Amino acid sequence: MSISSSQISFGKLLAVLKGAAVLPIKTSKAGRLGRIAGKLTLRNKGRFVVGRNVSFHAKPLPSSVTVEKQAELLIGDNVFLNYGLDIGCTKSIRIGSNTIIGPMVNIIDTNFHPVDMEDQSRSKDIVISDNVWIGRGAVILPGVTIGPNSVIAAGSIVTRDIPANVLAGGTPAKVIRELQVTNEWIRRYN
Repeated sequence: MSISSSQISFGKLLAVLKGAAVLPIKTSKAGRLGRIAGKLTLRNKGRFVVGRNVSFHAKPLPSSVTVEKQAELLIGDNVFLNYGLDIGCTKSIRIGSNTIIGPMVNIIDTNFHPVDMEDQSRSKDIVISDNVWIGRGAVILPGVTIGPNSVIAAGSIVTRDIPANVLAGGTPAKVIRELQVTNEWIRRYN
């Protein structure tokens, strides 16, 4: 499959060039065709692996990704991360392939501060499986696993595990209904 020059916009070309310049320097490992559009702040003191064909679309609002010492952030192939994204990784966050993360989403694997004297505020792993769609303004909290092919509705706060093939939403997020998804179906190509 060939792509003619008329199919590639100047903005996309600029995003690919920016991704090729920034991602190999700021990450531990970056796949091909990574794209950065807009202002993306990357702080990596741990292990940050970005798969192939990953797009950070950080405009009109900037995005921020922080990976602390001894933490691990893994992003699969064909992932789209929209503007206003905030990822705070102090232990482990995994984002599966073919996943779409909507605008203004917050993903944090720790509370950062204790709630009271007895609170240990330990970091807990987050796993976002393959082919997931996280809607606008959702918050993914520590210790959560979101199953393959699931959708998190806009504005949801995910405080506990979400099974595969469901639409979940609310505060706290709970299953709304099952989704009809086959294993071969991919939510989106980047």
